[in-house]
Amino acid sequence: MEPIAETLVEQTWQEVAEYSQDHATSEMKKIGEDQPDLLSFMVEFTQDLDPQSIDMGIYLFFVVYRIFEKGYAGKIGQVSADEIIECYEANAELMESLESAHYRFLERAAEVQLASQPYVIKYVVDAFFEVPEDDELDPLSDEDIGYLFLLLKTVIDVLNQKTDT
Repeated sequence: MEPIAETLVEQTWQEVAEYSQDHATSEMKKIGEDQPDLLSFMVEFTQDLDPQSIDMGIYLFFVVYRIFEKGYAGKIGQVSADEIIECYEANAELMESLESAHYRFLERAAEVQLASQPYVIKYVVDAFFEVPEDDELDPLSDEDIGYLFLLLKTVIDVLNQKTDT
């Protein structure tokens, strides 16, 4: 399967950034109908974070889902809770095993792991490190960034497995 094009990733996040609150709410309801377990996963697993991290995680989830919808013409199979948890646990184990790895090994492992959807992953990583326009917002903690990355990588992986091309 071909990865989603960088131009489509770029177009989609810019489009979503222009959504009105009503349009975003309507689209989120559709995601809840189409992928209730996936949305529940994000809501459940972010609930103990601070509000800014929750907002960032849910927003990035929303954008990632829209990228997959556009990239695969809405042909995304239903993701089950068991598939999500299995993928999450595998990603958590991978991240733990890489904590003490040598830098060059980490680079290579990242290339292999992220090869399926490199532009979607790049968007997520870039979003974490953008300088907020609003000076009142504090940057997310490294712990929250790492945790949200784990959640979003899980979302990307299960969506990637469920696309019908």
